[in-house]
Amino acid sequence: MAAVAPRAVAYAASLLRDANLAEDIVQDCFCRLLQKRREYDLERDGVKLLYRSITNACINATTRRRPVVSLQAARGGDGETKWEVADVKSMPPDGELMVRELEVAIEQALAALPVNQRAAVQLKSLGHSQEEIALVLETSPSNAGVLVHRARQALAEILAPFLGEIQA
Repeated sequence: MAAVAPRAVAYAASLLRDANLAEDIVQDCFCRLLQKRREYDLERDGVKLLYRSITNACINATTRRRPVVSLQAARGGDGETKWEVADVKSMPPDGELMVRELEVAIEQALAALPVNQRAAVQLKSLGHSQEEIALVLETSPSNAGVLVHRARQALAEILAPFLGEIQA
C-alpha cells in the first residue's frame, strides 16, 4: 500500500481537483479493499481494483456535488502559485508569467474534460497500458484508446494558443 498510495492520491487529485478529498477517497478505497481481502486476490489484482474503485468513487463525488471553483485555489497565502516549475526563480520575469499562465490553462483544460476522458489521459500519463486503463474504467481497450485520443484532441484544441510553435 505504501508504494501505491502516492500515485493513487495523485490520480484521485487529478480527477477531483481537491487534494484533501482525494486523500479521503483513496483511504476509503484502501479500507474497502482490505475489508474484502478474502474475496479478492489483492496481490495479483489489488492495483487494478484500487484504481477502478478510485475512478468510480471520484465519478460519484463529482456527480453528486456541485463544482465550486475558488479564485484563490491556485494561490497560496503569500500570493504565489502552489505548483511551480522547479527552477522558476532563474527565469526572466516574462518566463515566470508564461509558465504560470500555461499551468492555469492546463489545469482549466483538464477540468473541462469529461471525467472518463480526464481519468483515461491521467492514467496514460502515469504509464498505464490501454488494457489497464480499460480495466480501471470498466470499458473495452478500444474504447479506452478512444477516450485517451479524444482527451488529447480536446487538450490540444484548448491549449493551441499556448502551443502554436510546437504544433506547427
